[in-house]
Amino acid sequence: MTDEKPHETLPVAALLILAAGQLDAYTYVAHGGVFANAMTGNIVIMTVRFTDGDWHRAIPFIGPLVAYVLGVMMAACLKRPPMRRILPHPAESALALEIAFLILVAFLPDGVPDMLIVSGIAFVAALQATAFTRIESFDFTSVTISANLRRFAEGFMASVVFDEEGKSRRQWRFFLTIVLCFIVGALMSAFATTIWGNQAVWLPMITLSIAFVLCLSWRKQLASVLSEH
Repeated sequence: MTDEKPHETLPVAALLILAAGQLDAYTYVAHGGVFANAMTGNIVIMTVRFTDGDWHRAIPFIGPLVAYVLGVMMAACLKRPPMRRILPHPAESALALEIAFLILVAFLPDGVPDMLIVSGIAFVAALQATAFTRIESFDFTSVTISANLRRFAEGFMASVVFDEEGKSRRQWRFFLTIVLCFIVGALMSAFATTIWGNQAVWLPMITLSIAFVLCLSWRKQLASVLSEH
């Protein structure tokens, strides 16, 4: 599509969800069994531990939950006119901040509390999740797969089972790609984290950096110039 935005393309979405799987596996394995993105999972585990009276192991989940909510609020502010004048590209700005924080995490000394690390990642991940919400004409979630899995199933049923025309075939293929990328990212990071420990954070950082490059507006301008020749 000639009018598509660079940050709303399938390659960018696939890289973002790949990194989301990597981050969830990384924080779960390396930082206390807490997810960076999957707040539903965090809430379930936290409430089970509270119910069992295991207060000490439930508390680490509170910080990431609060940080994620604050990240969503901050992302909403970035989209408002006053901030848009300062940061005209909120999606790219959110992604750059996430990359910068992950680089910081890679250089943190041993002994930094897990809750601080996971809370920081949850905050920047929430910024990204709120900034990246579409693949072309489809709504999607860039940090978890539950909604994306539903979109895949809906598109598959409409296209393959009920043989409906329209966007259904494109929809289920898009969202199958997204779901598979999350799974692959989680597998990659789970293995990497068991080997490299905290330094496995470089894996999602590199993935997000590639997505950032693909988001840059010069790509659209370059494609327009090339199409004219």
